[in-house]
Amino acid sequence: MSFETREKGMVTFLPSSKTALSEDSLSLMKLSQLSGVPIYNTCNAIGTCGKCLVKVDGPCSTLTKVEAHFLTEEQISGGIRLACQCQPLGDVRVEVPQQEVPKILSEGLKVAAAPRPNIRKDVVQLDPPTLADQSADLTRVRRALGLHEAGKETELGLLKMLPKSLRQESYLVTAVRAGGSLVAVDAGDTIKELYGVAFDIGTTTVVGYLHDLNTGRQIDIASDLNPQVDYGGDVISRIEYTMQDAAGLHRLQRAIVQRLNSLIEILCGRAGIRLESVCEVTIAGNTTMHHLALGLEVYHIAQAPYIPVADQGLELRAGEIGIHIHPQGRLYCLPNIASYVGADIVGGLLACRLDKRPKPTLLLDIGTNGEMVLGCRDRMVAAASAAGPCFEGGNILFGMRASGGAIHGVSFAGGDVRLEVIGGEQPRGLCGTGLIDLVAEMVRSGLVEESGRLMAPDSSDCTEPGLLRRVRQGEKGCEFLLVPACESATGRDIVLSQRDIREVQNAKAAVCAGIKVLCIEFGMEMEEIDTILLAGAFGNYISRTSAVIIGLIPNLPLERIRSVGNAAGVGSALALVSTRARSLAERLARRVEYIELSGNPTFSNEYADAMYFPV
Repeated sequence: MSFETREKGMVTFLPSSKTALSEDSLSLMKLSQLSGVPIYNTCNAIGTCGKCLVKVDGPCSTLTKVEAHFLTEEQISGGIRLACQCQPLGDVRVEVPQQEVPKILSEGLKVAAAPRPNIRKDVVQLDPPTLADQSADLTRVRRALGLHEAGKETELGLLKMLPKSLRQESYLVTAVRAGGSLVAVDAGDTIKELYGVAFDIGTTTVVGYLHDLNTGRQIDIASDLNPQVDYGGDVISRIEYTMQDAAGLHRLQRAIVQRLNSLIEILCGRAGIRLESVCEVTIAGNTTMHHLALGLEVYHIAQAPYIPVADQGLELRAGEIGIHIHPQGRLYCLPNIASYVGADIVGGLLACRLDKRPKPTLLLDIGTNGEMVLGCRDRMVAAASAAGPCFEGGNILFGMRASGGAIHGVSFAGGDVRLEVIGGEQPRGLCGTGLIDLVAEMVRSGLVEESGRLMAPDSSDCTEPGLLRRVRQGEKGCEFLLVPACESATGRDIVLSQRDIREVQNAKAAVCAGIKVLCIEFGMEMEEIDTILLAGAFGNYISRTSAVIIGLIPNLPLERIRSVGNAAGVGSALALVSTRARSLAERLARRVEYIELSGNPTFSNEYADAMYFPV
């Protein structure tokens, strides 16, 4: 795409009123990112998703071929442009649609753990100094705690807070220890103010769980979008963003840390506790989300031989990355298994305990990647396959996140199409679960053949006239009319195209082939898997029947396919309240054997076979 040379102008983004000075070769998308204004997209602004719709008032570059492909004549005449394609040529006002927070899964398995937190508090009444006892403040505290040998690793933050903390409440203090080491001294008795927040940082969403560390009790949950979605819908596009922009890594890290801080503030505000009462935070997420949160280089994750900076569990000072809790508060990151099987899966293993199961069980978390572990008490093997963003609405013509107006369920009955729409609103598009339902129903009814071809009405095996009337010729081949314009919230027909079906085939083939490789490694057939545990939001809401019909998961009896909710969040919470759970997480991560699917000939062969729909 080429840009036109023009005079610099002021770009104003509405409704935020944030501004940016336009520069040569910068699109509205790039300027919005520099200004901190989120514009929804799923392709990292390379022009393949057509989702970054904005309304523009002012001089701009001419319409590109990409825009002509995605935009209707009505949208073009109404000033709608694609932010990744449009270049301002002067002073421009840009109306950015408000992003709706998707339906976020926060609940998971109920797994109890006896409270044994990494952070411990002890109240101590110190003897004040006298001319006869001129011991230093630190020596006085250590002596009262029975820590007679001088510590070799004393933190500067602890020393800076000591004078005020000791004298503020007449030498009544609360000693704060992390893993046995003295890390802070609070003024007065704060022993009851011992809280922690466990985070599950997903590629699309973030969930935080506030816990009382004295009792282990969960107090509250808060969730929101991962703000990094504005820089790409999947991990690869975000890694590429850090490679294309020198400030990209810093920008992505700052965005997620700000979101963590905002969720901590919400949780503390609702519970009526001080931020300083939160003494520890734990994080589970895929390896890229883990690295971006810490500001670690991610380039080598995406390049063969795919090496992360760190895979073991990490304990750091939360303030080192800008998390606002107790000044000496701690951050624990669960261990990763490999570059594409991360701490979120380790959290899932903690919650589901595959290592205790006598028969092979599959833990499957489907998002932009399909992360999977097949295991039992004897052995655990893991892999990850690139499913792409279609299960989250990306790369689908009318795909969208699971937010208000998204069709999340589809069924055919008596030649009619029945829809389930989030919020009961007029439909705006298809989210991942609705997409799988629709494709499954089209396969089952004979509208789509085994190869994935959407059949013309005169050659289809479908016998329902009401369904056949919905198949029509579109600009790029056959398409299925799901919602006519008069019934949609956008005033446009909502259709499923042949290209959309191919996207589903590619995604489901990647997941299915990955499962097959793990089964081959175990020396078993897929149907011999004892139980399938579906983790994450997509796995929680997807129809198990539809998933089996399209061949996304093995054809097991439905009672052996179970949803386990946000298993990563449960695992992160277990690691927050129990050091034993942390030790177990480390052991589990090291026990898992990782199989790299990239370049694996068995995976390539199975992928080709899995492109077909089961008959």
